[in-house]
Amino acid sequence: MIAIHKTKVNDVQKIFKTEIEQQRLAAISKLTALDTTTTSKKDKDYLKSIINLFINNNDFLLWDSKKLHNEKDLVGNVPMVPKTVKGVRKMVKSKIKDKILVALDYKRLRNTFYPKYFKEIGIKACVYCNSQLTISAIKNSKKEYSAKFDVDHYHSKDDYPFLSISLFNLYPACASCNRLKSTNPIELELYSDNAFKTKNSSYKFKLNSNAKAKYLTTKDSNEIEFSFVEPSYVPGVKKFNEVFHIEGVYQTQVDLIEELIIKSQIYNSSYLKTLEDNFKKLNLHPALFKRTLIGNYTEDKDIHKRPMSKLVMDIAKELELIK
Repeated sequence: MIAIHKTKVNDVQKIFKTEIEQQRLAAISKLTALDTTTTSKKDKDYLKSIINLFINNNDFLLWDSKKLHNEKDLVGNVPMVPKTVKGVRKMVKSKIKDKILVALDYKRLRNTFYPKYFKEIGIKACVYCNSQLTISAIKNSKKEYSAKFDVDHYHSKDDYPFLSISLFNLYPACASCNRLKSTNPIELELYSDNAFKTKNSSYKFKLNSNAKAKYLTTKDSNEIEFSFVEPSYVPGVKKFNEVFHIEGVYQTQVDLIEELIIKSQIYNSSYLKTLEDNFKKLNLHPALFKRTLIGNYTEDKDIHKRPMSKLVMDIAKELELIK
């Protein structure tokens, strides 16, 4: 729901420079080995162009969003091959796609590298819904569960498997949003060099008219209605609420809003001043006071650090619990 400054991401990439280069070299080795076992001319030509991309560009895994967008079609989509399904002949993607994904080792990286990489950047919550963590429990063939880091590919790995481990193509997401997003085009620039976009989210939760008054009169949380406000519609791009059902997800969390309304009634200005004065005696950072007060982060730039932070901070500001 908000962009992260590219400078911050670049700084983190420098920390992992050696590991990222090892990923590129390992990819070249495995893709080259795959080339020796590939017989289809279409597949070999496609594979060769990918191998050259990795060899000729030392910084390929670090290409930013703009360069990925401009360069991705130089290689193009996965070759199409004929296949007969239930007596109907149709064109489907070549199996080389899945072999490339295996060669690039994406599944292992989501378990080993991406958790520590995105932790260093500061992303823990889904960048789409902000309601859940980006970790999900996965059951393996032995029916054992393990925690896996979920990332969505802005440019689908189904169409562009060679971008499956390109770092600026990875958007940390919860399993639900990752599934719902699929190949749907959405309008979110997660990595930006625009300082305004990294400090101010263009998405907002807002109480509906008289929602607070209705709740205080009835004490019925069902009276708490809110809206999710999105940026202006972009033709050809689906809105967040349409793809991720944001309002439906957050309707299950109205108790958070209920608690904020109650706090807004209890914590008058004089009481807040007393709390703040007492907090100062602990010699802690002033920003921690507001976070402790509402139980979550209070600035748009920190949205990615904890689930539900966007909803809580927006409503808390509207109720004038924080500024």
